[in-house]
Amino acid sequence: MKMKKTIAMMLAGVMCAGLMAGCGSGNTEAGSVTTGIAESKGYEGSMTFVISHKDEYLGALDQAAKSAANAKGIDLKSVECADDMDKQIEYVRAAEADGENVVMVVLADDTRADEIVEAAGDMKVVFVNRIPQDTSILDESHVYVGSDEDTSGIMQGGMLAEQLKAEGKTEINYIMFKGTEGLVHTKKRTEGVLQALKDAGITANAVTEPVDCKYDRSSAMEQMGVMLADGVDMSQVDAILANNDAMALGALEALVQNNVDTSHIKVVGIDGTNAGLKAIHEGDMAATVFQNAVGQAAGGVQAAINLATGASLTDNMDFETAKDNDNIVWVPFEQITADNVDSYY
Repeated sequence: MKMKKTIAMMLAGVMCAGLMAGCGSGNTEAGSVTTGIAESKGYEGSMTFVISHKDEYLGALDQAAKSAANAKGIDLKSVECADDMDKQIEYVRAAEADGENVVMVVLADDTRADEIVEAAGDMKVVFVNRIPQDTSILDESHVYVGSDEDTSGIMQGGMLAEQLKAEGKTEINYIMFKGTEGLVHTKKRTEGVLQALKDAGITANAVTEPVDCKYDRSSAMEQMGVMLADGVDMSQVDAILANNDAMALGALEALVQNNVDTSHIKVVGIDGTNAGLKAIHEGDMAATVFQNAVGQAAGGVQAAINLATGASLTDNMDFETAKDNDNIVWVPFEQITADNVDSYY
C-alpha cells in the first residue's frame, strides 16, 4: 500500500479517520492517506506511549500516535525518556500503577525488553518501531508493530545497485554512517545494504571505518567534517550509505559547507522523512526507504485497543503478522527514488 504525501498530510489523514467514514483506510487516491486501519473504536480510556527520544522520524511517529488515538476517542499521553532505559522502565511502572490496561513503547534499549514486560505486570505491552532483540518475549499480551528490518538495507542497496548499473559501474568506494551501535536495526541496515550490493555484482570498498553517529544529523555533519579535515578525498568517493535520512543529510550538509562537489556521489538513506523526500525531489539524494510512521503509529494504537478489549491482534487492520510469529505485525517498507518521490513528497 502506498503512502501519498508528506508526514504533515499523513497526520491530517489520521485525524480525518476519526471524523468521517472512508478517510484513511484501504487504497486511496493521491492527496489522501493510507493508514492500514479501519474505522472503529471499541475502547475508551487512557493510554501511555513511552518513547525513547524524538528525532525527526520518532517525533512524527509520536504525533501520528496521538492523532490516531484521538481519532479513536482515546486519551494518549506520551513521555520521552531521552534514551535512558531505566527511566523508560519507571514510566512503564507508573502507567501500570495508574491502572492503565495497555502501554505502547519505543524501546530505548532493544536488549532489555524483558524488563519492560516485567515492569508492566498485568498490563499489556505494544512495542512499536524497535523490535526486541529477544522476540521470544512476545506473546498474546506483549506484541510488536513495526517494519521488517531484514528488508530495509536490502531495499536501499538494491535501489543503489540499479542506479550504479545504469551508469555502467560495478565497483564503488563508499563511506558508511551507522546508527547507534548494538541496536538490531543498525546491524541489519548496515549489513543489508552491503549484501544487496554484493548480490547485484557491485564491489563496494570502504574508504573509512563505519562511523557511529547514533542516527543524529548533527553528529554525521561533525564526523564528515572531521574526515574532510583528515584529508579524505571525496573525489574518489562514489556513495554515502547512511542508516537513516538524518545522517545522510548531515553528511551532505558538511560537504556543501566545505565546497565539495557532490554531483558524482550517490547518497542513500532510510526513513523517508520530509527532509529526505525533499532532498530526493531536488536531486541531492539518490534514494531512501520509506518507513511508514503513520502506519506504525496507527497500527500500534489499534493493536493496543485489540489487546485491551480481547480482540484478535490484527482486527481492523490491513497489515499482516509475520509468517513465523503471530505476535508481530509488519508495516511494509517502501522504496523511493526520483522516479516516484512525487507520490510521497
